Amino acid sequence: MNIGMILDNEFTGDMRVENEVYSLSQAGFKVFVLCFNHGGKAEREEFHGGTIIRLNISKFRKNKMKGFTNTFLDPYTAYWAQKITRFVREHKIQTLHVHDLYLLGAAFKARRKLGTSIPIIGDLHENYPAALKHYRYVNKFPGKYIISVPKWERTEIEWIRKADHVITVIEEAVERYVGLGLPKEKLSVVANYVNPDFFLQGDVDAAIKEKFQGRFVLTYTGGFDAHRGIECTIRAMDLIRKKVPNALLVLVGTGANLQELEVLVSELKLSDHVSFEGWQKAEMMASYNQVSDICLIPHLKTEHTDHTIPHKLFQYMLLEKPVVSTDCKPLKRILEESHAGLSYASNDHEDMAKQIIYLYEHPEERQRMGRNGAMAVQDRYTWDATAKNLITLYQEIEVKVTKPS
Repeated sequence: MNIGMILDNEFTGDMRVENEVYSLSQAGFKVFVLCFNHGGKAEREEFHGGTIIRLNISKFRKNKMKGFTNTFLDPYTAYWAQKITRFVREHKIQTLHVHDLYLLGAAFKARRKLGTSIPIIGDLHENYPAALKHYRYVNKFPGKYIISVPKWERTEIEWIRKADHVITVIEEAVERYVGLGLPKEKLSVVANYVNPDFFLQGDVDAAIKEKFQGRFVLTYTGGFDAHRGIECTIRAMDLIRKKVPNALLVLVGTGANLQELEVLVSELKLSDHVSFEGWQKAEMMASYNQVSDICLIPHLKTEHTDHTIPHKLFQYMLLEKPVVSTDCKPLKRILEESHAGLSYASNDHEDMAKQIIYLYEHPEERQRMGRNGAMAVQDRYTWDATAKNLITLYQEIEVKVTKPS
């Protein structure tokens, strides 16, 4: 069966999509991925049995169009519907696997154009309407007058009911969708667990190792936005440095509030205790994590973060790093189940500092938590285990789409 994945990001570095393509290809499916190319990547490429087809577009143009999805303007849905229609015809796609809620409208529009009943599977990585509440472009001109979160909440219910199946990243998301009226049998969990074969590649980068030698390293990797909780982390560092003079907060990534974070570091006179590393290639993440003493997930507890789970948690755990995170439901549950770290009250920098200082003062506890995390990833939170749900789903779909009419 030919599966067509729709992704409005670049394919390279998207670990979830890479893992899915690899597993489905290994299971005997032919996978085609239609995605973007913001740079000089090949327009067509083979990846572990899958075929990657790239659409050349600037990131600026993409972001401008995407922001108007589900509004009275909305060029994005029309753009993607046209590309998906051609993609299905050219590659004889038999089912569409659509990443993220905001692309489902384009898939439905393409299906109408095609005049077929091609199954549409929504792979929903997050509670998108809740996430929108925290995005800067939604809360300032002109977005605040054009983008309606209540409309997105209504649209989400309409689209998940229209989809043939919905994939989520965590059990808490299943509970939420059931609460919105979606039958549980229409839901599968394919979690953001780490695939060691892709993540553990090569040795620790020598330059990174040397740069942070002699420091007690606390690392965050990911996007910079208000809901990520990095401001709280920087305020915690103002307390941590008094107990841990060699403490260093390593921030790997970039985002909308970078300048505000840099200003805060300056105001608190923390320049010797915070290192902004900027955006780094995906293959560098393991090196940054490996030189760390504690890894952090400071995401603020919201309706959004209570129903998703970041890849970084399992990457940290795989590398035997104790994790300090906020008390978002999935994060707290998994850390407690695996005894792999500590949680603190969301946006409470004093509580965060307390947990980090405790682990600093108890090195044997850090080591034990690190070992527990690695064992939990190897035994329970494995990509191979969660991929079985994905493969089973497509085996069932294949029976339906290939049986004689």
